[in-house]
This record gives sequence, structure tokens and C-alpha cells, in this order.
Amino acid sequence: MPAETPNGHDPLVKLASVGHVFSLPSGKPLPVLEDINLTLAEQELVVILGPSGCGKSTIVRIAAGLLSPTHGEVTYRGRPVLEPNPHVALVFQQFALFPWLTVAQNIEQALLPQGVGADARRHRVAEVISLIGLDGFEEAYPRELSSGMKQRVGIARALVVQPELLCMDEPFSQVDALTAETLRNEVISLWRDTRKSPRAILLVSHDIHEAVFMASRILIMSANPGRLKAAIENPMPYPRDPRSSAYQALVDRLHDAITGVYLPEQAAESRPATILAGLLGLSAITSIPMVEVREVIGLLDAVRSQGGDVEFFRLTAELGRAFTRILLAAKAAELLQFLETPHDHLVLTERGRQFLAAPRAMRKQLFREQLLQVPLVKRVREMLEHSPEHRLAKDILLEELAIQCPQEDPKRLLRILSNWGRFADLWTSTAERGTLTLLGTAAPK
Repeated sequence: MPAETPNGHDPLVKLASVGHVFSLPSGKPLPVLEDINLTLAEQELVVILGPSGCGKSTIVRIAAGLLSPTHGEVTYRGRPVLEPNPHVALVFQQFALFPWLTVAQNIEQALLPQGVGADARRHRVAEVISLIGLDGFEEAYPRELSSGMKQRVGIARALVVQPELLCMDEPFSQVDALTAETLRNEVISLWRDTRKSPRAILLVSHDIHEAVFMASRILIMSANPGRLKAAIENPMPYPRDPRSSAYQALVDRLHDAITGVYLPEQAAESRPATILAGLLGLSAITSIPMVEVREVIGLLDAVRSQGGDVEFFRLTAELGRAFTRILLAAKAAELLQFLETPHDHLVLTERGRQFLAAPRAMRKQLFREQLLQVPLVKRVREMLEHSPEHRLAKDILLEELAIQCPQEDPKRLLRILSNWGRFADLWTSTAERGTLTLLGTAAPK
């Protein structure tokens, strides 16, 4: 759907029918974005909200001119973007600082490609250091800074080029909660000061409260491939009070919107066997959620503590964990038939209750029985059964996973798959070699 909401100000960047396809090591195409239509105008702070892997970061890099889309058009102030845009700066999730350079030198690096003279560089670096609150740390090295201070350096480095558009890729995810709250407020203050750059901000997040607290407009993405599914205006004045009824109402509205995207209600006869199948829209072998067994068991325990039936977003708020992690755990539990998800609730199945009540050895057996019903696990086990010494090398496994689940990172998927199978006593794995061996056969020396 188009995500254009003109606010009366001049548009800065526009993505029209943008799509992008990466190539896997096997040569097979991996579509990551499809039909992205987005216009970002001056004086907007737009947050893109969605789970990891849905293509949010790819949109940011395309908007900044760091990545050319496979198809579609990107324009900046009406002109095609064909190379890195000098009017756009990017703040990374990881701090990406040069460890051998001081704070001032790290910030200065952003000015070197622009050919700014030495005196002008010193003046602009000093100015942004004062603006971001780095006074006194000019000669400090990254190893001497806290995570919050490192991210301040990253923000200062982006602002020193005086960008019109500031792109931020989950910039607060690596800092503690209190520091993140402080940085959010400071970024909002910078954006609202029309005398200074930037004129607009495009921010990637997976945190609903962060989106409500900061954004003037919120875009919700679905995955595989990434699409913009909803655009929600946020008219609340700044500063925003998370305790206000308007704030809570918008949080609830986002919950409902995200539920419609990620936990859709479908008729019983047409509903895929799992949430995951519904999300990916695949009829072939489906991946498994990128989540550890302990997270699945932890979620099941939390649902049991609520009587075995709890509203999804209420449990998310009570657990105080990232929405996407709980969503992945819920998808995994549903895939294993330990949970059902009717009407945005998490409900323990009878099999799930049996699993939680069982001692450790029986839990492994029940987990194994459910895991062997997952097509991807069955496929890997069949390959092991028919391979020499019932063992498969890492390269063979990665190639198979890339073929069967082209939407996923095969290395990450192999790690999760190995851990699930080890818990279920289906196979052993050798970390340094990445091999899998059916349980009971000799491990490689």
C-alpha cells in the first residue's frame, strides 16, 4: 500500500514501487522488499516498525543512496538517487567507531570526504560536540566510553555533515533503558529545532512505545518479502506523556494493527497450520522461528502462570521483553502445537500442558515427538539417515537450508536448528565444524 501522507511541506525523499532482491551463495534470488511506496517530507519524524528481518534496514540504506534497489525509483527533492546522498546521514545500531581515533577524530572523519578545510572541520566538530553533550570527552577513545556515550558520538558524527535527512537504524537498542530514554528526548529536541539540521528523521525500530513516543507517523511492515502494510498518524503534541490516555490509546491501536499483520485471524479451513506459515505464505517447506528452546519454554511457563490463557500484548507488557522476541517464541510454540493463538490470545494446548508438567527426560521426548512433525526437521533427519556415517557437513546443510528456506539466513537457521535438535536428542552437533550427527553415532574427531 502507498505510505504517502503529505503534510504540506516539501518532500525530501520518495521511494516509488521499490523492490529489492539479494542473491544467496547458491545463486538463488532472495526477495527482501516488494512494492515499497514511501514519501518523507520536511518536518516529519517517521518510524518504521517491524520485526527483525523484514527489510527495515534495507529501506533505510536505499533511502540514503547506499544501496540501489533492484526495481523501482528513489528520488530526493525530485531528482533520481543514483549514488550515496550527501544530504543524508546514517546512525547505525552498532556504534561503528574507529577504536584508534579519539571522539573528535571519529566525528571529523565524516567531513573528510566533503573536502571541508581543517579550520572549518575543527569549528564544526566543536559545535556538534557541544550540541550533543560530549564536552570534555574530545580526546577520549571509544574504549573509555559507556555505550550511551558511544552512541552520542555516532549521532554527532552524523550531524556534523549538517544533513537534511537523518536515518537511524535501531539507534537505541544497544544502550540501557535510562540512556535510551534520554537519547530519544534529545533527538526529538534536535529535530523540532527548525534552525538546525536535520529537517526530517527516518528511524527504524521494533519497539512500539519508542514509535509512539517519537514519531509523527508510524509505518508497519510485514515480512518475507518486506511490505508496508499500514501507516498511522501520530498527532499527539510534544513532549508526550506515556501515562496519558491518548498515548495508551495509540499504543493499543498499534497493537491491533500489528496483530492484524502478524497474527491474522483466518477461517479454519484456509488457515495455515502455523502462524509462521501464514506470515511467509509458503506451501513448501517452512522455516522455524529464530528463537532458542529456553525462550519457548519460558513463554509456555508464563502462559501457564496466567491460567493457560492470556492476551498476547498484556503478557508482552508484563514480561517487559521485546515484542519481537515474544512473537517469535509464540510462533515456535504454535509450530510445535504447544500453543494456539485465537483472537490475539495465547492458549496452552493439552500437549503444551503435558510438556510443562513432565520431568526433564519426558519433556525431551515430547519435544522430539512434536519436532519430528516439522517438515524442515523431518527433511534434515532424512538426509542424516541416508548419509555416510549418518553425518552431514556444514556446507551441505547450509546449501540445503538455502534451497528449502530462501528467506532466511542459512547460517543463523543452522545454529537454531542444531540447538533444537540437540535439546530433543535427535542429533549431536560439532560447533567448530558445524556438522550434525544422528544421536548414537560416532562424533568426528
